[in-house]
Amino acid sequence: MRRIGHALHYSRLGNLVVKLSEVPPLYVNVYTYTMKKVGVLYDVIGNVKNPYGLVKPAARDDSVVGQALYVRPQDIEKRRRK
Repeated sequence: MRRIGHALHYSRLGNLVVKLSEVPPLYVNVYTYTMKKVGVLYDVIGNVKNPYGLVKPAARDDSVVGQALYVRPQDIEKRRRK
């Protein structure tokens, strides 16, 4: 698993805002350390030095806020091949 950053908060529209340490490809599944699916990364915002990601959550779960988020290497390879 590759760590992409940590969850900050939910936006007014219900999206999870993530402080990214590494920018994965768009539309990749995002997981917690216990492999619980959080949602899908669908947008990267902010400047190049300090990017933020917006994750469309599968279901709102406030316990995710503050946790590190990960992507699977298999999912990254699938997105890059398309």
